[in-house]
Amino acid sequence: MLKYFISNKLPAGHPLTYLFLAFITMVGLSYINFMPGFVNALAGNIGFNEAEAGQIVALNGYGGLIGSTIAIFLVRRIQWQPAMFLFLVLLSAIDLSTIWLSELSVSTTGSSNYTLMLGWRFLAGTFGGLSLGIGFAVLARLNNPDRAFGTLLFIQFSIGSIVMYFLPELEAQLSAYAVFYVMAAFVLMSLAILPFLPALSLKYSTSNQPISDHTASFSGTSHNALLLMLAIITYQIAASAIWAYVGLIGLGANISNDDVSMYIATTGLLGVLGAMLPVISGNRYGRLYWIMAGIGMSMVSAIMLSASQLTPLLYVIAMSLLFFSWPAIQSYLLAVTAEQDTSGKLSTIAAVVSSIGLASGPLIASGFLNSENFSLMLYVCIAIFVLSFILLLKPVQAQEQERSIKLPAQYPS
Repeated sequence: MLKYFISNKLPAGHPLTYLFLAFITMVGLSYINFMPGFVNALAGNIGFNEAEAGQIVALNGYGGLIGSTIAIFLVRRIQWQPAMFLFLVLLSAIDLSTIWLSELSVSTTGSSNYTLMLGWRFLAGTFGGLSLGIGFAVLARLNNPDRAFGTLLFIQFSIGSIVMYFLPELEAQLSAYAVFYVMAAFVLMSLAILPFLPALSLKYSTSNQPISDHTASFSGTSHNALLLMLAIITYQIAASAIWAYVGLIGLGANISNDDVSMYIATTGLLGVLGAMLPVISGNRYGRLYWIMAGIGMSMVSAIMLSASQLTPLLYVIAMSLLFFSWPAIQSYLLAVTAEQDTSGKLSTIAAVVSSIGLASGPLIASGFLNSENFSLMLYVCIAIFVLSFILLLKPVQAQEQERSIKLPAQYPS
């Protein structure tokens, strides 16, 4: 392993390449991994109300959408590492300056400036989305898309659990703005490991053949690809809506803040197991049944959280179901996307629609809150989970059938 660091570049197939690239991709919108802590901080000592907190998170996500959309047109025209370095530097500067601007606003006006926070977090999301979109395209170019996106989800849920566990202590030691220090620290770590990644070209497929515009765009305009993108966005809307408010749901059930953070952190570790599922199994047993089971678990999670008498046990079980199923479903769907288009362009589009879902979830959820009652919001999430399942059924079935036809040809008796 040492020789790779001495030569300064890892091979494309090395496990550390998957790990480092997944980490850097995650960092673009890292707040998503500990969104309940972000929302709790904004709606707590930083001084915004619950609806404003959800809207700030949503604007951060819509900035990510803009950035990821721009990345679609950049990925085949740029050297990805210098571009990634620039966007990450700008992102870290904005994360750190958010703290200064908010504290300045409080000191001069006596309260946090809602409009200023909206605009500044939108800008942070834009640069984060640019790096995220580029990262998705590079991940799709690696040899094993199931492993690549499974590793990404593994990183996301590992980081989410760790941050949620330590965030209350960090807030006690630093300030209510500790979550912004955490985001900036992750960006700085990404800048440190970026030079070790291989200089993969985004102008060529994994077979080293140039990608024609026709090939690159065919899957992106097909009927199945459209259904797949809609399935990704709807599932992300429902899951992120619950994720954004799961901390406040716990607090509303009279669970203490420290216990809520601990429960989210510990159950979030099941997300690591869910993310490892596609890494371990790959596509050897197909993806459809795993996805069906995962969406069923997500629906049961929302039903349990909507219980009128939410106990700590129900709360923990509900989060366990969601956190295990969410990364498995997303990594399988992203692997389906990567197989539909080897250019990586459709994967970047998937990053965009995923950003739409992640940004829209908290915003939609905030519109269904009623005097801190989360039941209506959770019922809407259940309906959206059902819609996502209906949308993904045809494209995943089609790819399973296509793969079953190809395998005998690839491995003749």
